[in-house]
Amino acid sequence: MLIGMTYRPVMAYTGFRTMNVGTWLLPEDEGAFDSALRDTFPGAAWRCSQPGPLGLHPTHLHGSLANAMACGGRGVQVFLHLPIGASLPPTVTLADGVPLPDGPPVAATVQLLRSTRRHDPGGTYCDHDGGYQHPQGDAYFAAGRLAVRWSEDEVGADTHQTLLRQTRAVRSALIATTRPARVKDQNGRRLTGHRIGPAAQAMAEATGTLLGRAGVQRFQLG
Repeated sequence: MLIGMTYRPVMAYTGFRTMNVGTWLLPEDEGAFDSALRDTFPGAAWRCSQPGPLGLHPTHLHGSLANAMACGGRGVQVFLHLPIGASLPPTVTLADGVPLPDGPPVAATVQLLRSTRRHDPGGTYCDHDGGYQHPQGDAYFAAGRLAVRWSEDEVGADTHQTLLRQTRAVRSALIATTRPARVKDQNGRRLTGHRIGPAAQAMAEATGTLLGRAGVQRFQLG
């Protein structure tokens, strides 16, 4: 479970540090975020996420967020190992052209869950599948997230400080390439704490697509 938005212990998990930022991003917004991240961390690499049992579908370390999302044909999430340049876990192999990282072991993992276009009823995916038959119902753009959690007690003081510094830099790259999502629900209540990319906002404004969140929550810009 990845909860909280700031670098603070969560009461139910004493000693844990967390970040969780809700996002609405199109692939071009993801690319802008990745580019900004590389300005700070040129060696940043993303791990793809493959469906199926561990070992049957090995994952790969990619040189870009876009390549990691594209691996397997229908990416919905990718992962960034911290500290940046951490050595590979045994279940991960290198994609073509990616240099072998030789840093310390992985101490935390940032998840970027992709925003996805869905259809009601049932919230069925309609992204990333050209043969998908859209059911009747209204389309909406479901939020993704940028999230990480680690235990200060488990990683040690020096690594903890490195993770704090690098996680702040990752969040700063997101803030630099997105804007606060100014949205409201059908009752006019505002949702705070989410970020939206310029391309995603332009799409929502041009098409009138509602923005979705967990469950049946729907929001419009304004």
